[in-house]
Amino acid sequence: MTVRLFPEFETSPSQWSRYVPRSRRVLLAGSLCLLVSLCYSLTAQAGEVEVEHGTILRGDVVPILGLTETLSSRLEGDAEVKLPPRKLEGYPIIMVDDGVVRYFVSRRTLTRINNDQDLSLYETFKLPQRVTGRGQMLKVVGSYENVTDFDKYGRRTVTLKTNRGMLPLLQGVTEITPHYLKITGLKQQWDLGMRTTSVKEEILDAMLKNSIDPLDPNERIAVARFYIQAGLYLPAGVEFARIEENFPEYKEKLAGFVTELRTLQSQQLLNELEQRRKAGQHRLAQTALAKFPTDNVDQSILRQIREFENDYSKRRERIEKALFRLGELEAEVKDVKNRDLLQACRREVNSQLNYESIDRLGAFLNLENDDSLSAREKLALAYSGWIVGAANVVTNLDTALNLWTARAHVLEYLRNEDEQLDDNMIETLSKLEGVSTAVVKQMIPLLPPILDTPIRDPENAFPVQVTDPQAQVPVSYSVLLPLEYNPHHTYPMIVALRAAGSKAETELHWWGKYKNGPGQSQRRGYIVIAPEYLTEGKREYKDNTSAHYAVIQAIRDARKRFNVDSDRVFLAGHGTGADAAFDIGMSHPGMFAGVIPIAGNSSAFNLHYWQNDKDLAWYIVGGELDRDTLEHNSLLVNRMLRRGYDVIYAEYKGRGYEHYYEEIHRLFEWMELHQRLKYPKEIDAKILRPLDNRYFWVRTDGFPRHILQGPEYVGNGRIRARPVTLGVSIKLGNVIYVKSGGNSYSLWLNPELVDFDKRLEVHVNNKTKFNDFLRPDMKAMLDDVRNRGDRQKLFDARLDF
Repeated sequence: MTVRLFPEFETSPSQWSRYVPRSRRVLLAGSLCLLVSLCYSLTAQAGEVEVEHGTILRGDVVPILGLTETLSSRLEGDAEVKLPPRKLEGYPIIMVDDGVVRYFVSRRTLTRINNDQDLSLYETFKLPQRVTGRGQMLKVVGSYENVTDFDKYGRRTVTLKTNRGMLPLLQGVTEITPHYLKITGLKQQWDLGMRTTSVKEEILDAMLKNSIDPLDPNERIAVARFYIQAGLYLPAGVEFARIEENFPEYKEKLAGFVTELRTLQSQQLLNELEQRRKAGQHRLAQTALAKFPTDNVDQSILRQIREFENDYSKRRERIEKALFRLGELEAEVKDVKNRDLLQACRREVNSQLNYESIDRLGAFLNLENDDSLSAREKLALAYSGWIVGAANVVTNLDTALNLWTARAHVLEYLRNEDEQLDDNMIETLSKLEGVSTAVVKQMIPLLPPILDTPIRDPENAFPVQVTDPQAQVPVSYSVLLPLEYNPHHTYPMIVALRAAGSKAETELHWWGKYKNGPGQSQRRGYIVIAPEYLTEGKREYKDNTSAHYAVIQAIRDARKRFNVDSDRVFLAGHGTGADAAFDIGMSHPGMFAGVIPIAGNSSAFNLHYWQNDKDLAWYIVGGELDRDTLEHNSLLVNRMLRRGYDVIYAEYKGRGYEHYYEEIHRLFEWMELHQRLKYPKEIDAKILRPLDNRYFWVRTDGFPRHILQGPEYVGNGRIRARPVTLGVSIKLGNVIYVKSGGNSYSLWLNPELVDFDKRLEVHVNNKTKFNDFLRPDMKAMLDDVRNRGDRQKLFDARLDF
């Protein structure tokens, strides 16, 4: 069965090699420092582990003490003596080797370990290679200058740029599995792996066909089974069809495989449909539904397809009913008071009602046939639900229309640049009947964009200039929106920091574009922004406070222009951008759901800040031969893993400074499982820079001189520092304790943190600063939204000391 419901996404990750920058050097040496590799000679057990957030890693499971642990193993000639298998319980870190990547996770974060997986079920093909020389061993590998395709014998040439010029190296594939290719240097000692799906299908097919007897039907079937196991269902279907054509007597034997393939491919298409619906891409999803193959498809899959079709049908009916009934009910209202506002409400609803926004009218549609309600009351249900959501509707039409007036004032306040007008605007809002701080809080998540952004071409990247009048320096960023971007749908966001020497567009394309078509972020429904965080000509990142400012301002601006889910903002970067991601992520953990540094080095600040981010998720990607990256990062990552932090460290074996597009599917799967920490009631942070002064709902200022002047560098990238501590805790009895080396503090509070119905006590450095009842403060709430653009974390009151 060959079905292409989403042909625009059938691209090979290997195509992304054109985005790898031409930088970094390669060094050749006589021997390689083994680092953690010595421990891999121990008896490893094939299996899988499940991290508590839901990620599942499969491969050889090995317990270790640390990322750079050197374990004793005896060598006798060329053969290693295998040591007894270890008991997992005694080691804080678990390594899972899947053949291409070594994944390191904290044992304390695992919910399940299964080390008895049968890997012999996978089809594997051996390719003979003639290895000569091998006197030299690659110690450090930079980015590839040029890479040829593999020929049918599994050989290719990789050209590296070195300080001695171009260095061509011959590689050969020695083994092909459904998950990875084993590759070795034919003249140098260089062993590495590559994801099977990163090889062009026609090249993979040529290597497989060259390694078997094409006249042996069983070997041909093994190739087709291999494709199924690799998730390459289209070539599997083609191969089964060819086998049946060449060997018609095998038709009955192939029937079971073809049935399995049809079910797997149907499930893959169904998963794609679910992803499109979740991403708000309803036109694409409905087009695919209309083309979905129904012949010989499993009944459970057909049932889900019918459920999707029925859901879309019901939503269309509800949209049509809402539009018709609103017109009918408006005609029944004889009162001419507020007639113009009533008509304006219907015009907006008519123009913006769609699959994403119809739920706002849920209460109205559930009761529109209720004869006990008047036309005015039904219209009140509709128009109040549009502003504050179906769960917060009112039945008084005048109050409902007041909500529309209030929304206009709220937007005016958030867009206002003259703070002298703030008090008058708040007073006007407060005088509207039925409008309180609680009602404004319900309104904020459903507001239109605070800042207007004309989108000329939603499928391609475009630049944005931050317009904050309080901005200290000009800030800009580029943005790539997902397919069918809809301001009524809430989107997760990736903040992507480019490598030095590359363009923001390159970083955006890595995440979301392929040539002229959509890529992963656009398909999966993620907004991607690329802030200009490096000053022109700067080649490295080091204690760059201007970069912090640019990234923070870009995030805040994007949250005001687009419907961003602030609880699902991920910070990522390549190379220099990864260096920045390490620093910015640990300095501002309350802004992110996770951080993804790729081929980067942690900073000196991280050795002081790492405990600040105990609740922040990390997915770190690097190469075994990328400079001394593992050695550099190991001290930091070891500490995090030993403490049980949510960290995945992915080390590609035998690989150097690359962009690692092969990891992108795992990255998105990982992001789907993470959200920003809710409101923590315990905060324990260290502060070394004035800019790093806000943690979740607490900000401190008034630092001592040594913080204002900045840390002292003592060589080797290290700093001599005396951080200021910030300790905040909310205890039983509605009491907040604050301890810090600053001399001024701001607390943003809401009912999820403290009880507004009870007296609140606040003690700062052992002195009572507040002992009273909190009162919701509309101005404090709106000022915070205007400043940060965060619609998911709203605060009802603010205290300053």
